[in-house]
Amino acid sequence: MTQISAEGVRVVLEDALTMRNIETVHATLREAVDPPSGGATTNISIDCSAATEIDLAFVQLLIATRISTDLVGHAVSLAVHPDGALLDTLTRGGFQVVCEDASAFWFEGAGA
Repeated sequence: MTQISAEGVRVVLEDALTMRNIETVHATLREAVDPPSGGATTNISIDCSAATEIDLAFVQLLIATRISTDLVGHAVSLAVHPDGALLDTLTRGGFQVVCEDASAFWFEGAGA
């Protein structure tokens, strides 16, 4: 579900976020980054706190979304600190999670 407000776009992703449905999730994120109406989206918040299952295909999609938004001058962040299924997948994948600031995504250091 995508919610649009004056602050930007909030994308709420629920249930399983895995290879099996990655095309649907990709389409949802793509629409937030590049809305069909041509509207200027500058801040995109991704909320996957209600996800029941996450795999590395979804993590790769988040990384690609982060890079794509940066290239067009938008900002993307996680709506909440990594927790639950996302934190579990990131930890198992060897990612260094930053918990102080959700806008820092989950990466440590500049340019990560």
